[in-house]
Amino acid sequence: MTIRTSFRFTLPKGTGVKVEPGRKVSGKMRLIQIKDLLIIERDSGVQKGSGDFYVVLLSKTIEELGQESMVTRKTIEKLSPVDFAFLVDFMHEINHQVIKQLQITCSSCGHKYKGAFAQLGEA
Repeated sequence: MTIRTSFRFTLPKGTGVKVEPGRKVSGKMRLIQIKDLLIIERDSGVQKGSGDFYVVLLSKTIEELGQESMVTRKTIEKLSPVDFAFLVDFMHEINHQVIKQLQITCSSCGHKYKGAFAQLGEA
């Protein structure tokens, strides 16, 4: 079973990002890696408790965003609150989706299918 590591998205508002006139702002985000979390822990802004955690994490995991040549902390800071919230939700969705899906093989017939499980607290 191969795990998909990159996911495409389109921002709801797309303000603050370079894009061709008349086009929506789209991009690509990869799954979070442990090294991303370790780098963020060492970030001075995050250590001060400034609320930079998601800004830094998004700047590490977004591979493409409109016509921006590099996605940095400043790129994320220019986004509208709606787009920022969308990206945080999208990041959680794609990372939890991978964790919640697994391949299951029927012990009786050997048929393989994708299964999903609920985490504690989910209905």
